[in-house]
Amino acid sequence: MPLWNSTSRNGNSKLYKNILNILAIIYKSGGGITPLNQKKWKEFYLSDIFTDIQRGKRLKTADHIQGNIPYVSSSAVNNGVDALIGNTAKIRKFADCLTLANSGSVGKTFYHKYEFIASDHVTALKSDRLNEYSYLFVATIVQRLENKYSFNREINDMRINKEKIVLPIDEFDKPDYAFMEQYVKQQIATLKLQYLQEKMSVTN
Repeated sequence: MPLWNSTSRNGNSKLYKNILNILAIIYKSGGGITPLNQKKWKEFYLSDIFTDIQRGKRLKTADHIQGNIPYVSSSAVNNGVDALIGNTAKIRKFADCLTLANSGSVGKTFYHKYEFIASDHVTALKSDRLNEYSYLFVATIVQRLENKYSFNREINDMRINKEKIVLPIDEFDKPDYAFMEQYVKQQIATLKLQYLQEKMSVTN
């Protein structure tokens, strides 16, 4: 096995072991998982997927209190985190959900595993049926709404309830959350594998 010979000769057995671990993850994640273009897809209202859709609350910059809780607004960078604040009154906190920018960088969608305070420029999308990986999959689909809206055309509460997204489905025509999870896990593992292989080629 050339890869093993190469790594052992150069003292990179730890890198090799990491690659084996990642290959195992890919294998457990389905290895030969069905390609996206071979899956059946179906339209769903956002309200069909997310059981809790709630806009954040307005909080003027002048009213920010110094702290360590991420304040998520409509920024297109840094996962939408605009500041770290410590406010406890007249705010809306969320965790383990998506945020959809309804103004500013309209359509930008991010997943937040941590607790955060949401501004009124984002809408929190939460579902008990999603986990970290399936949230990341759905986020890329929801973000396509940015092609439909602009700075002058915001996503208000009425519009968001009418919006639909297309998701892969299972044999019962329901969202295939298991597939979404495994697909993202495989993509992450593949990227890690590519990184380690590139690192090995530089080291060698």
